[in-house]
Amino acid sequence: MKYGFFSDVHSNEEALTAVAKDFEEQKLDKIYFLGDAVGYGASPNECVKLISQVTTKCLMGNHDYASLGLLDTDFFNQYAKDSINWTKTILNDKILEILSNYLLCCKQGDFHMVHSTPKEPENWHYILNLSEAEENFSYFTKRVCLIGHSHRPVIIKKYKDRHCFIHNDSCVQIEEEFRYMINIGSVGQPRDGNNQACYLIYDADNKTAQLRRVAYDIKKAQRKMKKANLPQYLIERLALGR
Repeated sequence: MKYGFFSDVHSNEEALTAVAKDFEEQKLDKIYFLGDAVGYGASPNECVKLISQVTTKCLMGNHDYASLGLLDTDFFNQYAKDSINWTKTILNDKILEILSNYLLCCKQGDFHMVHSTPKEPENWHYILNLSEAEENFSYFTKRVCLIGHSHRPVIIKKYKDRHCFIHNDSCVQIEEEFRYMINIGSVGQPRDGNNQACYLIYDADNKTAQLRRVAYDIKKAQRKMKKANLPQYLIERLALGR
């Protein structure tokens, strides 16, 4: 069995379409979405619809939450706030209904899945360093916790009571004596200096987890954002992967 996990599409239809095609080519058996279907990009309705067609289960992200009016955008930066305000004017009733059924977290097999953190997932905290990761290892019991939210893919390992550490490779063997926290990166808004879409494949037969990158038509996504009068900063950052 092969599983796909993806997150942070952010209304980027071009990136999502490229990744969905890759799902088929990789012959994935089940696919899970870890949140933030909307925000930033120009195609929120199209992305939510496509996500619902390819996934097994969908989780809620903070931008999804905000688009439903369940989260105050005062804590968002101005670019994120502007894009959410625009998104609210575009989303149709059917898409809002789909978003409202997204889950805050999901536990399946060896995996604990959540958009932000296993600790207080509804508060949308970030895990940006090893100290924050170490604290959050206490809030899940599965072997692997998968997250998104920061748009920066990373694999973190923990051996028993020792302090966790970064695994410096895009592929990792899931070993019995370790526990793992993996940020699966972003499909539509990568921010690790690589502008290609990112998602995770888990091969249950080989017990390997692989961060995978997929190229997409960035210029087309930028043209659509420009036509929608979305902030220039958001348009430019797609090409930079920042």
